Amino acid sequence: MTARPILIIEDEHALGTALSFLVRRMGHLPTLAATATAGLNAMAETDFAAVVLDIGLPDMSGLEFLKFIRKSHASLPVLVITAHATLDHAIDSQKSGATAYLTKPLDLRHFEQTLGALLASLPAGGNAGMPETESRPATLIGAAPCLRDAFLGIARACSGDVPALLSGPSGTGKSLAAAVIHAHSPRAGQPMNVLACGEIRDWGADFAPSGTLVLDEITELTPDLQSRLAEWLADPHARRPRVLATTARDPREALEAGILREDLFYALSALVIPLPPLRERSGDIQALSDHFIGLSRGVSASCLTPPALAALQAYPWPGNIRELRHVLDCALALCGGGPVFLSHLPPHVAAAHREAAPAAGELDATLERWLDARLAVPENELPTYDALSEEVEAIILRHLLARHDQRPTRLATALRIHRATLRQKLRRSGIQRDET
Repeated sequence: MTARPILIIEDEHALGTALSFLVRRMGHLPTLAATATAGLNAMAETDFAAVVLDIGLPDMSGLEFLKFIRKSHASLPVLVITAHATLDHAIDSQKSGATAYLTKPLDLRHFEQTLGALLASLPAGGNAGMPETESRPATLIGAAPCLRDAFLGIARACSGDVPALLSGPSGTGKSLAAAVIHAHSPRAGQPMNVLACGEIRDWGADFAPSGTLVLDEITELTPDLQSRLAEWLADPHARRPRVLATTARDPREALEAGILREDLFYALSALVIPLPPLRERSGDIQALSDHFIGLSRGVSASCLTPPALAALQAYPWPGNIRELRHVLDCALALCGGGPVFLSHLPPHVAAAHREAAPAAGELDATLERWLDARLAVPENELPTYDALSEEVEAIILRHLLARHDQRPTRLATALRIHRATLRQKLRRSGIQRDET
């Protein structure tokens, strides 16, 4: 394998060092720059095979830097990384010419696989020629790790015109995701039509060839209509709208059960975008709630009391985001313009407060990525188990103190821990506190 020069532009020294170590372990030659200016200087001296680019740089936005280098390095593979896992960032990265996109905290195994794939496929093209849309349409709210694949899939769908299949339980935002794809696609500004597949009785080829056609709940089409749709999508001479399909079922399970025809599945499976259920992204409840409260009250300031928020985060949400919005609408009507207390929530939602606990899947995913980042160092520099435990304990203590008005005495009473022991833990964690 030929050793290739790789430029890493990352202002976090620890992460930059870890990425350099990984690149060197892959058999390549890393160059680390902490600013966009240093990165440009390095590119003037070396012909790099690929660039790893952080969006949050101290002297220039990483996306602005990417647009700048695309003018002279149109085919240079650029792997963008960001601490803000939002759909807007994913789409902006795609439009600015990112070859691949990852979010922090980085899964370092995924980073190594992604960079390896980029280098194996040289030369790689950019997307700098895509036109940017003037307005910012509705977007998906959240930054949970489980949304990473959905954001990446939506960003890819925005850059092309191929059919796509959006899957996920009812109420997870598939229709909104389809609207986002249409608004950022080459067909933006043309009409978007939504058809409920359960109401289609005959298939006609008289659909308008422009715009986007959203087929809601594709598995509700009869087998005959599914076959005709697959033939229509396979016809290279057909003039048709861009087709986006949605399903609340797992596509492969629907295929195995005979609910989704094989020919239609393969016509749509090249780009499948999974939307996770709300129970797997409890960390986004605050942002989603603030958004819906802002729509209702005209201001985005949160009015959820801590117990109400804890109940919302613990409730499993079988109806997903749609159910959350209805629950908040009810609570806002009951609270009369004031704070939302536990008593304003429906009883079955309020009851979840007694069993409030972090979502295990989300916590496991976050811890795994954090450990990957902390352990991606030479063996002689690995942190001890006690050091790792103290880092996690410090995070827990900061959140607990915030819930008890920054008063260690109240926290010690609530946790049934001796005050001296708690103060010792706080001192060891370097947490400031004010008991006055």
